[in-house]
Amino acid sequence: MTYRTANLDRSYVCPGCDSAERAPLQGGQVACSRCGARHVLPDRRDIPVSLGTLQAIPPDDPARLRHLRVQPAYPRPAQPTLQTMLGGMNVQAGREQEAIAIWQTLRARSQRGDVSASEDLTMLTGLLGRLPAMTPHPQFCEALAESAYDAAVLPRQRQEQLGYLVRAAVGRGDRARAEQYLGWMVWGAPDLGMDSEARTAAATTATLEGDTRRALALLGPRKDAVPMTNALAPLASVLRANAYEVLGDVAVAAQILRELPYLGVLESVTMQLPALKLCARSGPAYAAAATLEAAKPAAADTETTLGVVMGIFLGLFGLPTFFASRGAPLVIRLIVPAIFGILGFAIAGRSYTKGKSAAWLRTNGIPLTARILSVRLSRDSYRFTVEVAGPQGPYTATFDALVPSGEATHLIGTQIRVRAKPSNLRKLISETDFEY
Repeated sequence: MTYRTANLDRSYVCPGCDSAERAPLQGGQVACSRCGARHVLPDRRDIPVSLGTLQAIPPDDPARLRHLRVQPAYPRPAQPTLQTMLGGMNVQAGREQEAIAIWQTLRARSQRGDVSASEDLTMLTGLLGRLPAMTPHPQFCEALAESAYDAAVLPRQRQEQLGYLVRAAVGRGDRARAEQYLGWMVWGAPDLGMDSEARTAAATTATLEGDTRRALALLGPRKDAVPMTNALAPLASVLRANAYEVLGDVAVAAQILRELPYLGVLESVTMQLPALKLCARSGPAYAAAATLEAAKPAAADTETTLGVVMGIFLGLFGLPTFFASRGAPLVIRLIVPAIFGILGFAIAGRSYTKGKSAAWLRTNGIPLTARILSVRLSRDSYRFTVEVAGPQGPYTATFDALVPSGEATHLIGTQIRVRAKPSNLRKLISETDFEY
C-alpha cells in the first residue's frame, strides 16, 4: 500500500457572497469568481505529512490509551455564546442564512487568534454540515470545513475538520484527496477526540483501498478495544463489521452491527460513504433482526404497562370511600367513588389505546428518516421535536419517549428512523430504542 500527497487545489467559502470557491494549494490573495471579493488564504504546501498515519500502524502505548479512556467521550456542548446566537443547541429550521452569517463572523475572529471564536466556529461548522438543507450542497459543506481548518486556532479543531474532509472524499471515492487530508492529521495525540478522528479517518481510507485488515487493526476487533468518542463510535462499528464481512465472517459482522444504538445509524453511515458499499450482506441481516425486535407489541412497553396498572389502581381506590363515608349523604358516597373510578379507568384506557396505536404504527406506519431538533422534559418522559424527511418534503413533528438520564441533550442533531401514520404524517413514533 502506497500513500501519496497529491498537489490538489482547495475550496473555501467566499466572505462576500457565501459561495463555495476553488483556489490553488499555495493560497495567497484570491478573488471570488462571482462577487469579486478578495480573501487571503494560507499556504498549505509546507504542511508536514504524518508518516505515522500514512505508512504504518503506530504501536498503541498502553499508558496513552489509559489516559484516553478517562477522558469524556461525549461531544463538547455548545458554548453559551453560540447557544445564545442560535437560540438553542442546534441550527433552527429557517435560520440557516443567519447561522452562515454568524459563521463568517466567527471565522474572521478565529483568523485573529480568538480561541473562543475558533471553538464556536468548529461547533457551528459541524452543525451546518449535518443540516438536511445542506445535503444537496456537499461542495459548500466541504468549503465550510476547509475554511474552518484554515482559521482554526487549536490542533484538535483542525483535526476535526480534517476528519470530516477525509470522510467526504472517501464517500465519493476520491482516494487522492482523502490521502492528502489524512496526511495532514496528527497521529498519537493525547486527546481522545483527535485520536478518534485519526483512527476512523485512516480506517475509512484503508477500507476504500480494500485493506480491511488494516482498518480492523486501527479500530480493534470489538467495541471498546480502543477508546473512541461517542460521535465516532457508530462509524467505527460499521467499518469494523464491514471488515469482518469482507474477511468472510458475515455472522460476526451482523453481530457487531448490534453495537449500534439504533437501526438508522447504519443507513446514515452508508449514505455518507456510498463509494464503500459497506456491509452489503450483514447489513440486511442486522436490519431484519432489528425490525423484528421493534415490532414487538407496544403493550409490553414499561410506559404502557405502568399506565394501565396505575389507572386500574386509581379506579379501584374509590371503592373504599363508599364504605368509609357511611355518615355522609348517599349522593356524596356515590359521587366520590365515581370520580375516582372514571378518572382511573380513563387513564388505564388511554394507556392501553396508546400502546395499541404504537403497535399498529410499528407494523403499518410509513418508515421515514428524521433529525432530532430539540429535546425537553415532559412529565415523566421526554418530548422530541424532529424534522422529518417526508414524501412531500420536510416537516416538523413531535413524539414522546423515555431516555436515560443525562442522554437527552446528546441526541440533538442525531438522525433516527420513525414510523408515521399514513393518514396523518405528524402522528409518529420512533423506531429507536434510546435506552442504550
